[in-house]
Amino acid sequence: MTLLYRIVAAKQNTQARRKVLQFAATFLAIILQTPIGNIAMAADDDVLKFSSHDLGLKIFSASDFRLVYANSPHELALGEVAREKNATDEMREPGFTSGEYPSFAGPVEMEWRSKEGIHFKHTLDLDSIFKDRKVLHHEDPARIYKPMPVSGGAPTIIIEVNDRTVNVYMFTTIQIIPQDPNAIRREAHDNMVLAYSKTF
Repeated sequence: MTLLYRIVAAKQNTQARRKVLQFAATFLAIILQTPIGNIAMAADDDVLKFSSHDLGLKIFSASDFRLVYANSPHELALGEVAREKNATDEMREPGFTSGEYPSFAGPVEMEWRSKEGIHFKHTLDLDSIFKDRKVLHHEDPARIYKPMPVSGGAPTIIIEVNDRTVNVYMFTTIQIIPQDPNAIRREAHDNMVLAYSKTF
């Protein structure tokens, strides 16, 4: 009985030591940002997934915008036509955000008036647009800081109405491992990726 106890105890101690060593190695790799640490991070799964999201809304050259998502109503540009979209708006963070929502909390029901005053209705199925639950970005997967890839938490799904066009973007700030191994801080890159577009 004593021998069996010793065998079980030795096995448990070995497993505990292994877990402690793995944790210590990961911790040192993250803190020191050494080349070995960078290789270890790059060896992980290169596909980033999300299970929740914020919601952002942008309105250009349209009015009387109404949207319902997850039983939450939103209204913008009531009684006035919003300004035209310009080049600086392409990468601008959404001014209005609401969330955080589980991915996904039902269809998006929306209606608005175009610049000429024509009334439109449209339903967005985010579950279909983002069916793989992948975080959209333009970064090199090998350089993404895997312990905390998305800065600020969940990605933001932006629904944009521009006159007669509906666009859906994903906005994320991705943390990047610097190419210089002596760099003290990680890099943070904003990514705005178009996932859906429909013109009426």
